[in-house]
Amino acid sequence: MSATAEQIDADAEAAARRRATFRRYTRHPGFMIGAIGIALLVLVALLAPWIAPHSPTRTDLMNNLAPPSATFWLGTDQFGRCVASRLIHGAQVSLQVGFFVVLISLSLGTVIGAVAGYAGGWVERALVAVIDILLAFPSFLLALALVAARGNTLDSIILAVAIAYTPRIAAVMRSVVLTIRPRPFIEASRAIGLTPWKIVLRHVIPNALPPVIVVATVSAATAILAEAGLSFLGLGVQPPTPTWGNVIAEGQTSITSNPLISLSAGLCIAYTVVVLNLLGDGLRDTLDPQMRRNTGKLL
Repeated sequence: MSATAEQIDADAEAAARRRATFRRYTRHPGFMIGAIGIALLVLVALLAPWIAPHSPTRTDLMNNLAPPSATFWLGTDQFGRCVASRLIHGAQVSLQVGFFVVLISLSLGTVIGAVAGYAGGWVERALVAVIDILLAFPSFLLALALVAARGNTLDSIILAVAIAYTPRIAAVMRSVVLTIRPRPFIEASRAIGLTPWKIVLRHVIPNALPPVIVVATVSAATAILAEAGLSFLGLGVQPPTPTWGNVIAEGQTSITSNPLISLSAGLCIAYTVVVLNLLGDGLRDTLDPQMRRNTGKLL
């Protein structure tokens, strides 16, 4: 009977923690705006084939540079392609880049940073030297060099941008692990005979992830900016595949006659970057205990 009562109390306590966590997120305006904004963008990308009014690659030279109308919501470009349809389909490329760059850079950076912070000695010195060398290069220029070396396919762009942004996540992970390594529960894990890899995987990485996730969320915004910049320079995904970057580049030739082409693509990029940064700020405030206490006083 007592065991059953203890289980009920434990379940009730776990449910109360989940409700408190849910309230903490829903009461943070920045997090909610960012989450809703990203959800809308994902919905647009998933439903692009059905909500886009036209094919994003179909040309119609008889209607080139047409003004906005009920048929062409944002007008057409110099090849007569529907600008709105190209922007809607371009969201797919941007979200793919942001998602896979975060996935790859978070996986690599977490492992590299955790090993460097926990192992110490020559392993840490060697990994820190590599991280510092990569951080010495501007991330965009490093991605630019990698794309130029590997080619400008979507896979190459994702891999190049991910490698360029991995050192930042690894550096953050290492700094957090250095604060976790001397804590009592790590010493206790060593005392009971856990191997270093088990300690890193079971205790170090889970406790160090919250600040790293925040950095990864912000990195998604910079990755989307990097892809747009590469496409604008002609080194990203090649036309006729629509991306926001190459829509801006193509709109430059008609910037005086139809500035809405480049402007609308720029606004799409700005919207995505803003909502991702709001999401990252919300995660930082809700995951960090100190920020959570300070925010709770204001709500």
